[in-house]
Amino acid sequence: MKKLVVGPVLILAAAACGAAAPTVSPTSQTASAANSATPTPAPVTIKFGQVGSISDAAIFIADAKGYFKEQGITLDLQTFQSAANMTTPLGTGELDAGGGAPSAGLFNAIGRGVNIRIVADKGSLTPGHGYEAVIVRKDLAERVKSAKDMKGLKVSIAAQDIVPEYSLDAFLRTGGLTIKDITVVPLAFPDMIAALANKAIDVAVPTEPTATRILDAGTGVLITRTDVVVPGEQTAVILYSEKFAAQNKDAAVRFMKAYLQGARFYNDAFDKKDPAKRKEAIDILAKGTKLDAALIERVVLPGIDPNGAVNTKSLDAAQQYFVQKGSQTKAIDMSKVVDTSFAEAAVKELGSYR
Repeated sequence: MKKLVVGPVLILAAAACGAAAPTVSPTSQTASAANSATPTPAPVTIKFGQVGSISDAAIFIADAKGYFKEQGITLDLQTFQSAANMTTPLGTGELDAGGGAPSAGLFNAIGRGVNIRIVADKGSLTPGHGYEAVIVRKDLAERVKSAKDMKGLKVSIAAQDIVPEYSLDAFLRTGGLTIKDITVVPLAFPDMIAALANKAIDVAVPTEPTATRILDAGTGVLITRTDVVVPGEQTAVILYSEKFAAQNKDAAVRFMKAYLQGARFYNDAFDKKDPAKRKEAIDILAKGTKLDAALIERVVLPGIDPNGAVNTKSLDAAQQYFVQKGSQTKAIDMSKVVDTSFAEAAVKELGSYR
């Protein structure tokens, strides 16, 4: 009976105040606001070049967690041996984006007018994230304990004229030597394991997981992790082609938003040590890198900035080394190459991670 009374009272009250406004339920209001605030993103396929290394962690996580899908993005992942091999397809726009180690080759291409933008961090040697190591052959460990003992030795890095060569040179300088005082032997990371075992090289400078595999095999002894040599070194970056950055800015920001969500999950898992996220992240990385989850549990992982910040000073220091060595023709203006606008736009939407 009470319901029959309430109706007329409400109608009379509305009439006393003028025309009644249409009634909208709180649930409908919330849904309407959400729909207007977050329209469905336009579907887009983004061609992304990757090397499939551990520093691709945020990409693997963002893809597995559906963050790219939420942004209407389908990733077309294309594998390359190194970021240097991505330079041409990025320059022509055949590849939308990519990620890998900065190099003299990349900087030379940009200096020649190949328009490629460095837009976010993908891996760095922040304190505690020394995923690059200097490892001496076990039978030399008593004689070679630091940089000053490495004169004349055969030292292996993945390739010449990439950022890890700069960090090796920086390490050698702590002992009064330079890269000219050793014999550099370029080897793929997996090949360093056998090369140390059969004494083809004296020292290896691998990233993870090769570093841990060598130490597990007992054929090498750790001298140092390079996060203490060049703290904060920018070892890997996210790259955008000029065509993608300029002509598809909305998709470029959406990609960055999804990528940073992956980076934040990574930081929650490994820096904030959230146990559930850590287990999930390790499983995702094991699948993405095709490595054993038990191995990933033990490796030293790279730093990945949750806000996408790039260490421009580190990039400039590396290019100065390449210029002085002669492998880079001329220095480039890093302020014109590093474009933080996409990460900043993404952080504005996501909020700053602390």
